[in-house]
Amino acid sequence: MGNVVAVTPSGFVTVRASGPEPVAEGTNVTDATGALRGRVSRVFGPVARPYLSVRPRRAPAPAEAVGLLGQPLLRE
Repeated sequence: MGNVVAVTPSGFVTVRASGPEPVAEGTNVTDATGALRGRVSRVFGPVARPYLSVRPRRAPAPAEAVGLLGQPLLRE
């Protein structure tokens, strides 16, 4: 689906989509190990490569948030 580019202070994860394939709001998101990370709550930005705001199941700790940067997230 795309790579993590930011974690907001409120704990939402911003993902840059890898292409123009549509991702619906409410889509479940997993990490590379298959663990459920959250759901897409908003799609915004350019149509060619939109940004996705992912509401995580729980807000990541600061160290975990830094570790998420650049990591791929996948559709469930």
